[in-house]
Amino acid sequence: MNLGSLERLIIKFLGNSANGEDLDELDTYFSKEEYKVFIKNYLKTHFVALYKMNQPNLEETKKELLKEIRKDKRLTLRRNVYTGLKYAAILVCFLAVGLYMYNGSDQVEETNLLPKDNAITLEHSNGMVEQISESGTISIKGKDGTVIANQAGNKISFQTSKPAKEIVYNTITVPYGKNITVALSDSTEVTMNAGSRMTFPSQFKKGLKRKVKLSGEAFFKVSHDKTHPFVVALDSLDVQVLGTTFNVANYNEDATTEVVLVSGSVQLVPNKTKEKSPVLLKPGFKGTFYKNSSKIETVEVPTDLYTSWVNGYVVFRNAPFNNILRKLERHYNVVISNPQNHLEGERFNATIDVQNESIGQVLEYFSKIHNIQFQISEDKITIIKK
Repeated sequence: MNLGSLERLIIKFLGNSANGEDLDELDTYFSKEEYKVFIKNYLKTHFVALYKMNQPNLEETKKELLKEIRKDKRLTLRRNVYTGLKYAAILVCFLAVGLYMYNGSDQVEETNLLPKDNAITLEHSNGMVEQISESGTISIKGKDGTVIANQAGNKISFQTSKPAKEIVYNTITVPYGKNITVALSDSTEVTMNAGSRMTFPSQFKKGLKRKVKLSGEAFFKVSHDKTHPFVVALDSLDVQVLGTTFNVANYNEDATTEVVLVSGSVQLVPNKTKEKSPVLLKPGFKGTFYKNSSKIETVEVPTDLYTSWVNGYVVFRNAPFNNILRKLERHYNVVISNPQNHLEGERFNATIDVQNESIGQVLEYFSKIHNIQFQISEDKITIIKK
């Protein structure tokens, strides 16, 4: 036995591709004292137990993994008789700055990938467009030359002052591979995800609703103001709030809009039909708006799974492979094609640390678990079968 073999067995098990012989061998590793340090360090670097994503208990993680392995061994025996039964899956996580190896295990090769270097832009009402550098510190001026906002690093803060006499709109566009936080003039904070666009006023006007328009994804922390409700206008849906925290995912290419409420309350109001009644969302619930029918469904969810991107993690739960590829494109600012539709029907559980994991490392994980290779040409990735 060797550590490279142990690593591959752990990855195969967590990727739902281990057979009965693999599980027997993995169980043997767990019973030997000399492999415990490697297993603990490997889990610390890569894997966390379900619902313990941010602060994993390593001993508990190891116990849960061992329990699932032994449970899966029994399941494998039944699978020989009843084909089609699948292994129980734990959570596949990508948390390392690089693939952690121990005493000569294989290294992940970095790929020669060249993401496009697009900038965050802020368009003023007069049509002037300026680029925003995440490492910069600047004062942003309005058309009359007065300072309307200050930027420090990855945050833009608009001036909190007396209400505007007239509404002057700005549009901020965040390209793939980037995100930014915008503090509006009422102290509402909006963290915008990759591939998003928001139109908002420099100052809100007294007596009117505080209204912004969004395409893409953003996490809102809305400042409470009972006399001035806050509205997030989407294509066919308005999200109305007083003061609350919630996440909105409204990408043009998606068939649905998702609103996940962390605290407070929001009302989902279809704005292109009078036949649909508003839906009140409670904390801990997700509202899914179907764009083709204006239907709204609600379900209770673990909200951390939908807001983890704010902290640099992209989480997938039972997600189709194509959905994963689409999100990877946004976060890494690359183009991924899958011409052979490989793994199209497969679903995955995964957590990716997009701040520390390269797209090459992420694809290497999938390559180790499944029968895929990938070709890279500048910012374009093509997935092919081995």
